Amino acid sequence: MPTPVRPVLRHTGAALRGRDIALWAAGLTFFACLAIVPLLLLGLRGAATLLGHAVVVDGAAALAAALPDEQRAGSAVAAITDAALRAPWPVLAVALIPATFYGEGLRRALDQPAGQAVTGTTGWRGRLGFLPVLAAAPLLLAAPLALAPAIGSLYSAGGWSLALGVVVSFHLDWVLISVALSLVFTVTAPNALPGRAAVAGAFATGAFLTGFLHGFLLFLAIPVDWSVPFAGLAPVGVAAAVALWLYLLHVVLILGYRTTLSAHQAQQPPVRSAYRRSA
Repeated sequence: MPTPVRPVLRHTGAALRGRDIALWAAGLTFFACLAIVPLLLLGLRGAATLLGHAVVVDGAAALAAALPDEQRAGSAVAAITDAALRAPWPVLAVALIPATFYGEGLRRALDQPAGQAVTGTTGWRGRLGFLPVLAAAPLLLAAPLALAPAIGSLYSAGGWSLALGVVVSFHLDWVLISVALSLVFTVTAPNALPGRAAVAGAFATGAFLTGFLHGFLLFLAIPVDWSVPFAGLAPVGVAAAVALWLYLLHVVLILGYRTTLSAHQAQQPPVRSAYRRSA
């Protein structure tokens, strides 16, 4: 039986009242900044092992061509792909260490809305719990890379083809992000949700995250100079803009996890406390 939305939202608001969700998201964003490039290097190299280097190169090139030109995001995609395919395996093995920092950040951030105490082993539990996501990363990247030439041609055509490309890419990204988030909610996060509730919450949260990612594409198309607040230092402006969007994504993620917890708790029967009648 579906849970009414209004009580869930009230429960979520009560659980987060007086809590510093901005600080949780900022902490998670710090760990993400350490882990995102190593994670992409490992995922792209794994996808190349599964599909072949040519498929990954062609898919990355199609993705780069479909991205807006205003912020030269395509060159960043090409650079990361080239680095992933050229890096020797010992370097990639070393990259595994910072890639697991994302799991530590996720565990520390999601412990807070779940009401779990942070202990000396929290970081290691998060890193170990993130290994299934790392293992799935090549598969999750393989699908969009293999389909990127077809979707990229829709983006480049404009008009109704562009609209179709947005619809296709949204649903593809939604499924892949939700699968990764299901692993996070069930394995990386504290063990506070049954599997079915975790997966349902992951797909609901994944829809919002996918929307924000597509919004980032619109943000990339805005012809503004990100380096203006930093005295023309372009790398600083790019890093700040990417960190800002990661922060917003993590706010959505934490809210989605807390809402999933509230939806599950709202379905549980009320607990009656035992008491003694006074004589």
